[in-house]
Amino acid sequence: MENSATLPRYCRWALGLALLLTAPSLLVGLQLDDYFHWGLVTQQNPVLHTNSPASPYGLFSFLDGDPGRVLDLTNLGLLPWWSNPEVKYAFWRPLAEFTHGIDYLLWPQWPLLMHVHSLVFFALLLWTSFRLFAALQGPATGQGLAIAQERGRALWWAVFLFALSYGHGVPAGWIANRNALLACLFLVMTLYFHHQWRAHERGIVDLRAVMLFGAGLLCGEMAVSTGCYILAYVLFLDNGSWKDRVASLAPYVLVGLIWLGVRAVLGYGAVGSGHYIDPLATPQLFLQMLGQRGLDLLGGLFFAVPPELGSALPVSRVVVYGTLFGVLLALSWPLLRQDRRARFWLVGALLCLLPVASTVAHSRLLLAASIGAAGFLGLWLEAWRERRLLQQPGLRQATALFAGLLIALNLGVSALLLPVEAYSMKLAGDGMINSGAIAWDLPDDPNGTTPILLNPPLSSAGGYINGVRAYRGLPVAAKTWLLASGTRPLTLTVISTRAFDLASDKGLYDPVQEGLLRGPQAPLAEGDSLRLSGMIVTVMDARDGVPTRARFQFAQPLDSNAYRFYHWAGGKVLDCALPPKGQPLEIRLDSDNCATAVTSP
Repeated sequence: MENSATLPRYCRWALGLALLLTAPSLLVGLQLDDYFHWGLVTQQNPVLHTNSPASPYGLFSFLDGDPGRVLDLTNLGLLPWWSNPEVKYAFWRPLAEFTHGIDYLLWPQWPLLMHVHSLVFFALLLWTSFRLFAALQGPATGQGLAIAQERGRALWWAVFLFALSYGHGVPAGWIANRNALLACLFLVMTLYFHHQWRAHERGIVDLRAVMLFGAGLLCGEMAVSTGCYILAYVLFLDNGSWKDRVASLAPYVLVGLIWLGVRAVLGYGAVGSGHYIDPLATPQLFLQMLGQRGLDLLGGLFFAVPPELGSALPVSRVVVYGTLFGVLLALSWPLLRQDRRARFWLVGALLCLLPVASTVAHSRLLLAASIGAAGFLGLWLEAWRERRLLQQPGLRQATALFAGLLIALNLGVSALLLPVEAYSMKLAGDGMINSGAIAWDLPDDPNGTTPILLNPPLSSAGGYINGVRAYRGLPVAAKTWLLASGTRPLTLTVISTRAFDLASDKGLYDPVQEGLLRGPQAPLAEGDSLRLSGMIVTVMDARDGVPTRARFQFAQPLDSNAYRFYHWAGGKVLDCALPPKGQPLEIRLDSDNCATAVTSP
């Protein structure tokens, strides 16, 4: 790219401010998937390797669709008993894996350096994005002074809106999400060189742009959003004939088809999961999920409401998001009609929401779309200041109020949320899993005793618990069964010397938070059962595809040395005394009513 010295000085201030606000990420340490990655690279954790061709470590293909592997992982307790046996979420991200390999091989016990590594890529993404904004809407030589000043102000808005976007927090602060930073870095560079090629007619094709697009796809699926911006560029910014415009898409389409084909041949993709939905494999399910997910993402993109809060907010939120966005479009009509750059940025950003709607809405998915949102809002706010929006009586005041709302949300609230989001993985990981996993004082039980966690915070957290303990050099049980999610009250009833029922009216697991391992396309029903090595689980009742009561039958008596039952309460792991036959026992995360002894401080 061109010499960075040509950028205005405030770009350096924006970069510094963004890095300052994401600095809390340096204290996050390893969280969730990071422990899997550490174990796979260093081979110091009993995590089973996947068949992951064309990837150096298989970090992003933990489940490859092999039912035998799912059963093995379930027997070990690394997956919950209710996992879809054919579940697959295997992603081809070899370039991102190489960066993790550097971390876990060179400084495996220094997470601080791993986070510095991520922040370097974050800084590069910000700076290259500033270069892109400058190229598309910044001051240019040879323009009249008024036009140059106008475009300079639009650049100022775009730079700070993008730098302070709260959606950057998790990608910058979670090591395992570095692939999104890398994918978007290549996205921005691809778009920059594509613009240089098309604006200055430099040859038949710019090989730099095409190669950067391919590299982005090898970093992460978010690079698919590059195609969204290239398409928007062809529609609104390209000055060539329509024949030339369409022809300019060909190199990217070819690279994308090659990537899709190789990815399919190598067995990567998503099947059977409720979090990751492959739009090509299950288009109907994707369309069913698109409405609510898309509106949650839209609200997060323009109105600073983190999409991950959606499940805690009333369903009417989507009406509010849609209404606010409709007002934004109505007020933007003069700008959209007159300025093709505004059309490019807005359409590009909206298109970027489509591919990421294939998974559960979260602020970390807004990274690519936030580029276009910042560019569009930068032009919108400058048009408002220049009174080039709707000026009819009464609308001027309404536009001013709406502009104030956008500034308060996208600069004020977003800036306040950015450090919280950057630190959020530690807040979630420590509060939910890490503290209890570390404090769990696994006793020296007889050989063959299986620890059984009745109500872990997430019934899908078995692998994380073992990963946390292995990373810290703590004893790890050969297998640990996790029976139900502690996110809702459970009732345990012993029905025989070798069996008990667990029940919850709300379901034995959270289909939204834990839908990663079983989606609505594979519902569980009464009578479904799973036979493990030493335990049979049978669904006794179910609602909407989620078990509300299950029976756990064990090969040995419940009071034998073959099992030891634990209750997760208040971040501690406590011994649990099972009640007498027929007497129900309520088990909650905030109660230790089945504890017989505190086994961890």
